[in-house]
Amino acid sequence: MVRRKEKSELDQAEIKLESLIQRRDALNSEASVFREERDLLNREKKAVVDQMRGLRDERDHLVQEMRAHRDKRNEFQQKARELIELKRKVRGQVHTSISGDLDRLRKDVKGLEMRQQTSTLKLDEENALLDDLREKLKELKALEGLRSEQDKIGHEVRDLDASITDLFKVADKEHELVVKLSSEAKERHEKVVGLVTQASALAAEADKKHEEFVKVRTRADEAHEKAMEMRGKVLTIRNTQRSEVREARNLLRQQNLTVRKALLDDRKLDQAAEDALQVLLKKGRVEMKG
Repeated sequence: MVRRKEKSELDQAEIKLESLIQRRDALNSEASVFREERDLLNREKKAVVDQMRGLRDERDHLVQEMRAHRDKRNEFQQKARELIELKRKVRGQVHTSISGDLDRLRKDVKGLEMRQQTSTLKLDEENALLDDLREKLKELKALEGLRSEQDKIGHEVRDLDASITDLFKVADKEHELVVKLSSEAKERHEKVVGLVTQASALAAEADKKHEEFVKVRTRADEAHEKAMEMRGKVLTIRNTQRSEVREARNLLRQQNLTVRKALLDDRKLDQAAEDALQVLLKKGRVEMKG
């Protein structure tokens, strides 16, 4: 039966050292995977954040432009309302009965003139007729002057109507721009909200990868420390064995010198061999087998 050779303390220490180094390297490789995944997620998050910032700037610009057009729209609408109020006041000054009054006065004047030309009147009757004619002519002139003012007011009202129409047209165009820009700004905002959610999810996933990286890296550092301790133990055992080997060599060398001196004496030779054997046995360098 072949006797299995037992592993020495150095063999066991070297095996343990190799196992610790392999475990450390495996953990470092695993940590590197988590680190790369974390860095990839962070790069993706940065790209999303950059895109989000660009959309947010576009949204803010659109909102600013929309507000400017909204202010213009409100300004034009306010001016139109002011002109409507002015038109209402101007129309309140117009007397719709002027045309009828003018026609009546003209008939009265024409009748008085015809009576003066065709009738034979006494002096006092003629004077009364002339006085009445002068009053009618005076009233007619005043009413014609008022009619002229009314025509001017009517022209102003028509001008106001045109201005009001133009103001509302411009206000409507500004309102269309407000609606368009508001819709575009809303679209950008919805995209920003979606990207914020996406960036948050990427950040959370990157944090998890970082936690795993730190956890595995800590285990790798612990394995490295143990490996360094075991390496120190291996070096200590090796140094100790080297010292023992050197000491054994020195003893053998010394015994060889002693044996050479004792060759001339057989009795001393046997005793020297026995002494050398006992020294080696005490050092554990010779194994006696039955």
